[in-house]
Amino acid sequence: MKRNIITISREHCTGGLDIARKVARDLNIPFYDKELITMAAKESGLSEESIAAVEKRRSASLLYSLYTMGNQLPLADQVFILQSKIIKELAEEGPCVIVGRCADYVLRDMPGVLRTFIYAPMEYR
Repeated sequence: MKRNIITISREHCTGGLDIARKVARDLNIPFYDKELITMAAKESGLSEESIAAVEKRRSASLLYSLYTMGNQLPLADQVFILQSKIIKELAEEGPCVIVGRCADYVLRDMPGVLRTFIYAPMEYR
């Protein structure tokens, strides 16, 4: 089955978000970016603000990781798992453009996915 899912990863200041919106508009298919935060908030009961904050913050502390291993998953991991589930559901529903949120990785085993990465040389940013 042909799905026509497009994932767009991008560097900041490359116009990737505008390109993604235009692609979705031109193909007349749904576009998902920050909407994934809203969907994750509704499904989890967390606030949109807390999910957005988790996306910006990365916990790289070894001690923190070791501490949380015996307890529950860190919130960042919980958000990633939740958004991954939502991304997979959206891709199963039909054609769409998904920006960021590791969608290219999340959908790595799904056929019919076009994975793109938008960048620009430093002199153009």
